[in-house]
Amino acid sequence: MTIKPSELRKNLFSVIDRCIETGETVEVPRKGRAVRIVPTYPRIAIADLPQRPGVLENGDDLDSFSPSEWNPG
Repeated sequence: MTIKPSELRKNLFSVIDRCIETGETVEVPRKGRAVRIVPTYPRIAIADLPQRPGVLENGDDLDSFSPSEWNPG
């Protein structure tokens, strides 16, 4: 979506809220260039991921892992 700077000034918070809710990028042209308002998403920390049985938790375990030991659960 592209909006003029004056329109952005009038509706700044509603434009930001819409950008966050829809994930849509907003472009504001100014002096021959454009500024983008882009929503960001929080990163998922590996520690926050659920534990899955049968998944190696430590990459160092790959050295001693044998496919014959694997049990899909």
